[in-house]
Amino acid sequence: MDIFVSRSQWRTAHFKWRPNLVDEADNHLLELAISANAHILVTSNVRDFEKAELRFPHIKIETPAATVRRLEDERFNR
Repeated sequence: MDIFVSRSQWRTAHFKWRPNLVDEADNHLLELAISANAHILVTSNVRDFEKAELRFPHIKIETPAATVRRLEDERFNR
């Protein structure tokens, strides 16, 4: 976790897209991903993000397990 935090950057969302997720409390996560120009949002709640009314096709939503598998595949396939 220390390595992850050391590579992280603080971001502030200056706008609110309100993608209208099933759970209103999740909207800020997608807003922060947009603000940070993220390409991947890692969450255990993939189902709610897939039902968003406003889509951002450049942001892939994946589970923590899928992220670990992808990173392992990338590491071993170099």
